[in-house]
Amino acid sequence: MKRIAILSLLFLFTATLAFAHAGEEHTYLGTITKIHKDGSFVMKMTNGKDRPVLVSESTTYTHADGHEGKRAELVAGKRVSVKISKDGKTALTVKFSAATKAK
Repeated sequence: MKRIAILSLLFLFTATLAFAHAGEEHTYLGTITKIHKDGSFVMKMTNGKDRPVLVSESTTYTHADGHEGKRAELVAGKRVSVKISKDGKTALTVKFSAATKAK
């Protein structure tokens, strides 16, 4: 009986950990592949999957060096780091990668 109780608690603990990230803010890295007229975009993440990203009036844009960016700087091919809100769809922040230096 004691063994069953311990196994039940262990199962409950691991099940809780599996759902711990639901409703959290997450950051994704990738490259913009498509931009829609409403400003939303699709990015190809580092794992190769496409992720649609919505933007809102409160979405902020910054460059890797910290200076402010603009929504108009969203262009296909630009590498970005996107912090997604708890809804799992809308960007809180979009950070543009540093420009690569010509060799």
